[in-house]
Amino acid sequence: MLPKQRKQEIVDLVNDRNGCSVDELADEIGVSEATIRRDLRDLDEQNLIERTHGGATPVVSHGRPYEKRKVYHIEEKRAIADRAVEELHEKQVVAFDSGSTLIELAKRVPTDLSMTSITRMPSIAYELAERGHEAYLTGGTYQKDGHSCVGPWADERIQQMNADLLFLGTDGIDEDGLTAQDIQQAQSKRALIDNAKRVVLVADHSKFGDTHAFEVASHAALDLLVTDDDVPPPIRDALDAADVDVVANTFA
Repeated sequence: MLPKQRKQEIVDLVNDRNGCSVDELADEIGVSEATIRRDLRDLDEQNLIERTHGGATPVVSHGRPYEKRKVYHIEEKRAIADRAVEELHEKQVVAFDSGSTLIELAKRVPTDLSMTSITRMPSIAYELAERGHEAYLTGGTYQKDGHSCVGPWADERIQQMNADLLFLGTDGIDEDGLTAQDIQQAQSKRALIDNAKRVVLVADHSKFGDTHAFEVASHAALDLLVTDDDVPPPIRDALDAADVDVVANTFA
């Protein structure tokens, strides 16, 4: 196992179990306790976990839930972004929803590509600007947990756009469609879908089978799903019935 993959597994285990001891991590991953201690030191310096005497706890315990989520399945998210960026073409109007996978996508937008971009996530606007692209922000009510903008102001700006392409994120996808944990997030996602000619969903395997309180859209709203693993049969059947193309981009 490569060091990067080992550290990702450590972060996942610490977050999934709400804390792990050094010997527990060593047994689970199959490396020495000395290696685990070095990894924990590095991860603590990156604010990806919180070191404790004899182990580690999630950074969410310090009130940073987004920092926790953005490191989940990071290699998978990067693989998805590598494939999704191929959907970009010259002179498009491109809308970016919110989410950690979409941040990875923004980091991969070619610097020499001519496009107009709009997003409701300031972090995405920042990454696009770092690559020389001007990005329009919707504005609206800023939600700290998701680091994105929602509400009537955001939705009004979204309705004024005419996007050729939308990169969409989701909290969950099941046999019936896409769902969100927050009603305002769901509304903003629907507005994005309604004002885009082509919709590309980027979602790692952890979203499969998750059902949340608020409906976003049916599978028929999608044109393409880019993911990192095989889609469970019931969901794949529903996507096929809706004529949604599916691409699974794995990483080595």
